[in-house]
Amino acid sequence: MTFGSTSAFSRTASDYAATVAPALVPVAAAVVRRANLRPGETVLDVGTGTGTGARLALGEGRRVIGLDGAEGMLEIARNEVPEAEFIEADFTMIPLEDGSVDVLLAVHALLFAADRVATLAEWLRVTAPGGRISLSVPGPGNVAPSAVLGSVYDRYGIDWKPSDYPDTVELAGWARAAGWTDAATDADPTTGIQLDGEDAFRTWLRVARFSTDWPPERIDAFARDLMAASPRGADGSFRLPFGAQYLTARRPL
Repeated sequence: MTFGSTSAFSRTASDYAATVAPALVPVAAAVVRRANLRPGETVLDVGTGTGTGARLALGEGRRVIGLDGAEGMLEIARNEVPEAEFIEADFTMIPLEDGSVDVLLAVHALLFAADRVATLAEWLRVTAPGGRISLSVPGPGNVAPSAVLGSVYDRYGIDWKPSDYPDTVELAGWARAAGWTDAATDADPTTGIQLDGEDAFRTWLRVARFSTDWPPERIDAFARDLMAASPRGADGSFRLPFGAQYLTARRPL
C-alpha cells in the first residue's frame, strides 16, 4: 500500500489538511528542534505539504522555502504560511543552485521517493558545505498502519510492503551512502494519527487513495472493515499507529 500520487495529493489536499497535517505537527516540531536553526539561515522544507514544517521554521530573520509537487497542497500552504516562499517541484530534482540552503527539513517525505539514497544525495547537493539536514520518516514497520490493518489490506487485495519502512540503522546508512556525515537517529514509536470519529476516518481514507476505481459499496465495506480493525478510544476516536524516526546529519565541509 502506498499513499497517492502527486496529482492525488493535490486533489485531496483539504482532506490531508483536516486529518494527516494535524497529526504531523508534533513530528514537524521535533524535526525543526533537532535542526538547531540559527538566525538568518536559509531553510528548505521539502515535501512541505500544507506548510507545517515551513511555518515552524520561521523567525529570527530566516528565509524559509517550502517545496512540494502538489499544487493543491501549496495553495493551502501559501494561505496558511504567507511569510514563507513556496516552490512547486519534484523533491528529487530541486530547482535550486548547489549549496544554496543552510538547512534542509523533511517531515515524513523521504519514503515517497523510489530511490532514497539518490534523493538524499540531491538534498545534499542543494545544502551548503557544513549545512545540516533534519528529517523524519514513519515506522518502523511494527508500528506502521499495516501492523494493525495488514489483514484487511490482504482481504481486499491491497498491495502493501511491510518491509518498506526502514529502521534507524538503515535510515542512517542511506544518509551516509548519499554523502552525509555525522548521522544521528532517534525514534518515537508512539506517534499516531488521531481521527475523531467515522467521518474523520473516511476523510483520511480519501487521502490514502487505496483505489480510484472501486464501486462505492466496496469502498464503504473496506472503510467499515478498516475501522473495525483500528484501535479505538472510549470516545469513539481512532488512533492509527504511524511512528516517527528521526535523522540529523551534516554536509561535509
